[in-house]
Amino acid sequence: MKQLPILFATLILLAPSCKKSVDPNGGNVPPATRLVNTDHLLGTLYQPAKVTASGAEVGTIWIYAEPQANGAYKLVDDDDEGFTCVDDVTRAGLFLLREPDLATNTDKQTKLKKLVSFVLDMQSASGYFYNFLWPDGRINTTFRTSQNVADWWSWRALWLLSEAGPYYQSTDAALASRIQTSVNRLVTLMISDFGPRPTDANFVEGVAVPKWLPYGSGSDQAAIMLLGLNNVYKQTPTPAVLSLMEKLASGILLMQKGDAGQYPYGAFLSFDNGWHAYGNDQAYALLTVGKALNKPEWIAAGRREVENFYPYILNEGFLESFSVRQSGQSFTELKRSKFSQIAYGVRPMVWATLALYEQTNDAKWLTQAEKLTRWFFGSNPANATMYDRATGRGYDGISSATSVSRNAGAESTIEALLAIQMAEKYGFKE
Repeated sequence: MKQLPILFATLILLAPSCKKSVDPNGGNVPPATRLVNTDHLLGTLYQPAKVTASGAEVGTIWIYAEPQANGAYKLVDDDDEGFTCVDDVTRAGLFLLREPDLATNTDKQTKLKKLVSFVLDMQSASGYFYNFLWPDGRINTTFRTSQNVADWWSWRALWLLSEAGPYYQSTDAALASRIQTSVNRLVTLMISDFGPRPTDANFVEGVAVPKWLPYGSGSDQAAIMLLGLNNVYKQTPTPAVLSLMEKLASGILLMQKGDAGQYPYGAFLSFDNGWHAYGNDQAYALLTVGKALNKPEWIAAGRREVENFYPYILNEGFLESFSVRQSGQSFTELKRSKFSQIAYGVRPMVWATLALYEQTNDAKWLTQAEKLTRWFFGSNPANATMYDRATGRGYDGISSATSVSRNAGAESTIEALLAIQMAEKYGFKE
């Protein structure tokens, strides 16, 4: 998605008033007792819509929201893409599935079901998903970030649906069955597309990278695939799914470079010879799936990045990206960028660090996760608050030490909420 959208259709909404939330134990407690605040996500960005092709009433999350002089936020679409997408709706669904009051909060239950329905309606006959919906309800089937291809949005659809299916098995059998059919169609296509690929390596600036992941060496996307397939395998263990998981993990492992004493300190490169912060869930995926499948090598690799690379990132004041060249066993940095810094680049590190804490019970990982989470509360190069607990807005990014975007779109808000939701689970306090 573009960072600077061209205006096409807009909707202006005042920030919602602060409402009471439901305590998981049944009592009403004010939202102020939690750092997580869903007002902006569920009260502003969430909007009902109808998908023209099916006629289904679904839930959507607007991609952009821009501040106005009166304090309102204007919902904004993109003229090339649309107003809502699977990429964001799936992450909102994953957030809701992890909410501690989901069992008693009927508003969240209703909106989760509508979001899941949106994702299901975006699946093409092939099995892969379209990404964007136009404001008039038509699916965008042609723009490059919306086509039904093997890309981020299809993997995120798998991740959400593979978690939502078990949730609905006891409460909505019809929806659970529809989800299962969708997941089966997608996984069958994934196995067909990725299973036969030879496990050959390519060399970019001397760096060995796999050729069998999405776009060849896309270990960032492979991590999301791995998380979704792990859910599928838990529910229906088959040799074909396990084989694909092992193949994806082997490619991710090949993308890990350096070690405790050598730059880039165990970082998982994202694509070819480059690393970028956004969406780098490789460590979290290997720790999580490695534990589920009893794969010590995967767990050790995930730990290596958390233990060595994340402290380096913290010491550098966070980074956006870098690329490397390899000569022999040594790596040299070709270029780096410190900005922009976004929530989507911080959340994966928070999750991976807390996954390592969950497995080791070592308090130093709680400390590291706290340092990473504080990026949202001013411990960043701009000393800026990037998540407003009073409104639930996640801000769109830091472009320099003196420049911060106060737009509060879907990705930034959801990724901030996912990070803080997980951190609060382990006792984080502002």
